[in-house]
Amino acid sequence: MPSGLRLMVVKEVKDLLRDPKILVGMIIFPALLLPLMGAAINVATSSTIEKASGNLTVYVVDDDKGPFSEALLSYFIANNVEVKTLLGPPQESAKGLGGGDVLIYIPQGASGNLTSGSRTGMLMFVNFKSFSLVEFIVSGRIDSILSVFEGELVKRTISEGMPGRDAGEVLDPITVEYESIVKGEAFPLSPAVLQSTVKMQTMMGPIVIMLVLILAMQIAATSIAIEKEAKTLETLLTVPVSRLSILFGKLAGSVSVALLATVANVLAFTYYIGAVLGTAGIGAGDLGEAAAKLAPAPEGYLILGLSIFGALISALAIALTLGTLAQDVRGAQSIIGVAILPVFLPAVFLMIGDISTLPSAFQAALYLIPFTYPALASQALFTGDYGMSLFGLAYMALFTLGMLYIAARIFSTERIMTARITLKARRME
Repeated sequence: MPSGLRLMVVKEVKDLLRDPKILVGMIIFPALLLPLMGAAINVATSSTIEKASGNLTVYVVDDDKGPFSEALLSYFIANNVEVKTLLGPPQESAKGLGGGDVLIYIPQGASGNLTSGSRTGMLMFVNFKSFSLVEFIVSGRIDSILSVFEGELVKRTISEGMPGRDAGEVLDPITVEYESIVKGEAFPLSPAVLQSTVKMQTMMGPIVIMLVLILAMQIAATSIAIEKEAKTLETLLTVPVSRLSILFGKLAGSVSVALLATVANVLAFTYYIGAVLGTAGIGAGDLGEAAAKLAPAPEGYLILGLSIFGALISALAIALTLGTLAQDVRGAQSIIGVAILPVFLPAVFLMIGDISTLPSAFQAALYLIPFTYPALASQALFTGDYGMSLFGLAYMALFTLGMLYIAARIFSTERIMTARITLKARRME
């Protein structure tokens, strides 16, 4: 490496790392955000489930006092639910309960209605105070017990009216069991559980990548604008170093920081996905052996890292090219504010839906955006299909070379000092 270029690289790396926005935003931010979110999800879910899975208490206002209410209260007790009987208007009694407490009101004549074959009704009051997940889970557990009791009651009625018939078969003649094929292997896993697990990863991946790319573009674009605004670019251009060495020195310095950001992102993703899979197993209880199958392979993390790195380099090349056209920092930020639109689009589309379901024109447009491929690589961690991600690596390399060629042409002439783009005038001089 020529000594002039080496000095420029060292200078640029030192300048970049002195900026707390770069150190925090590109390296520390992703390195901490995803692990903290993964740990928070794990701890919050575990503690919530643990608290909501404790002993249940149900409050009852029984105006029926017949066989039906006796059977219901006995069923609660048989399912380890503590029953506390209250007197008075049920609404007033429910208002005095704690958050998440449930009161069941059994109206007068409920037993008579059931005996005559008529439908009877009940009221379930749930006192919400903090609207916490625990309150919703507790009320859901009580509601589930009521549903099971209703099913048992119906089965008994059918058995009495249709001797010799299995009440379960009469009510539910079709049994559906789920087998989800994950990477060529079948697991007794509900699609709903699988969807919730994968969705958490496929939504967070594009968001974090988008934030890092936007910050990288802002930093790279302002690096040259700062030199122009501080009137140091003229001095820098007079030193015995070629202009291309200055350009590539700035790029190499930014690439060094981008490499640190890539490592931080991949390590953060590794921890986050592990936490998500662990949480899904705790919450659903039936992820089981599929969790190990869903865990990304080492080559998946390698491809993800290369995709993030390639996208960062592409973003830096775009930002450096546009940064040469700005006269000051504010102008550079304005230009990048418009240029980050292609960063948002892939993240939005891929968080909501599948790229293969979009119209062909939309698919082609997204594939032309280099920032689409890191988001696809984050999704491929679960699918194991890295074909498009590998294509993206080659495409991002060609795209970056093209942007660097444009930047080099501008840098090698006096247009580096005179060229500017202004959004007000909408013209380039």
